[in-house]
Amino acid sequence: MKKLLSIIILVEYEIGLLNEIIQSAKSLFPYEIIIVINEKRNINKKTLTESGVKCIRSDSENMRVIGAKEAKGDILLFLDDSNSISACELKQFMQPAIKDNADVVLNNLHSFFIERQKKEFPGANIIWRQIINEVLGANELKINSLLSLPNIITKKALQEIKYETLKNPVLAQIRLIEEEKKFSCHYFIETQLAKEFCLEERALNERSLVDIEKKNMNKHLVAMAEWLMKTGIRGMYHDVTRNRKLVNILKKHNTIPFSQKGWGIQSQKYNGKQLSVIIPAQNEEATIGQVICEVRKIEPLEIIVVVNGSTDNTANVATQLGATVITYKNPLGHDVGRAIGTVAAKGDILLFLDGDLVVSAKDLYPFPQAIADGCDVALNDLNPFLCKHFPLHIVTLFKYALNLACDRKDLGVGSLTAIPHAISKQFINDIGWDILLCPSVAQVNAILNDYKIECVHYVDVIKNNRLRPNENVVAKGISPTISLILGDHLEGFSYLLNHSKM
Repeated sequence: MKKLLSIIILVEYEIGLLNEIIQSAKSLFPYEIIIVINEKRNINKKTLTESGVKCIRSDSENMRVIGAKEAKGDILLFLDDSNSISACELKQFMQPAIKDNADVVLNNLHSFFIERQKKEFPGANIIWRQIINEVLGANELKINSLLSLPNIITKKALQEIKYETLKNPVLAQIRLIEEEKKFSCHYFIETQLAKEFCLEERALNERSLVDIEKKNMNKHLVAMAEWLMKTGIRGMYHDVTRNRKLVNILKKHNTIPFSQKGWGIQSQKYNGKQLSVIIPAQNEEATIGQVICEVRKIEPLEIIVVVNGSTDNTANVATQLGATVITYKNPLGHDVGRAIGTVAAKGDILLFLDGDLVVSAKDLYPFPQAIADGCDVALNDLNPFLCKHFPLHIVTLFKYALNLACDRKDLGVGSLTAIPHAISKQFINDIGWDILLCPSVAQVNAILNDYKIECVHYVDVIKNNRLRPNENVVAKGISPTISLILGDHLEGFSYLLNHSKM
């Protein structure tokens, strides 16, 4: 049986192209053309009705909902008021729905955006679209979204997710994915709004988002909040490798298994403040010596090496070089060693490193110096890296999105997930050392409570980071390490949504 086509034209701002849009729509021989007009627009409904279309007025938030409810067709094609698209292009666009190969057809903007974003910092719109598709396990959709018009949804699919969901197209997309509806992104139609998306982003060094960025972001955050309510604060990404039980014991009894107390110096470098360097290490005998030697050059009061799950000579090497060594027989899991090292630290400034990555003293010094100069959290400025690598890795996307959600666009991809970074001991005393178990939550806490957090210096930790086959490599899907980091960022989003006034 032939499917009936309803065309819904959303007239929110412009009327200049409306006659062209209507004529193009009529060339498709639809069952009906419905024009939903923003109630604030002064448009002569009588003239439009005489041209054979149905007109409805609506507030701007409910235009898609009203149009969908009114439609009688099997296939609903949504158009906007700013693009006159030829009937030929629209016919091509509609094919998957007509042939019953798709419940949802999205405009394929991926290649269009990619080419333009290679030349500039990635836009917030692109980041959020990809984040939502990634966390839903629909990464094949890339940046494509129901936010963009034109799009098509079958009447049946809409009835299953409820018409009202269209009030937030991002939420509608999540529910359609959860209902395992068939999506198609087979065709690209260049639209005026797509061009504007590529031009709307401002310089990274501007701290806050503009209103349109905030509006789009909030749609994604509202949808994400509902999804996290169903899946849990970490979504589908767990952190079972973290020894949270040990942390709870340490909070109660404050017993740290020191195997060696080391030595350091009282430095005059940091405005009267003293530096503690914390280095978790697991089977790092090949690099820990070089790491400690570089650290000595920036005059720490102490170097704390938290050796965990090691079967090699890491602890002995660190001991011989005068580090304070804390030893655990079993692996602690990501970030647990950093948190435990914080409990043991005596300095006013805490610098965090990894035992497998040698960073020169010249590149280490800016981090503690930033804390000495009044910063609370000093991050590795990986934004130069971001501009050189596109498309972005999923972890990079999450880092950027979390900062955008906190309205700290200027931080870019700066993150407590990446070393080196430094924090003030006073900050730790204020928020509690155990919050460091999830770096993303610690970062959101710092931003929400107006601590001074900045990206201070670029250290390329990507190129030189040691590859761990059991953590970083996987035949299919994502690695355990990436899964952990994504879960941390979702936990950060959950914390933000629960503690902010969004």
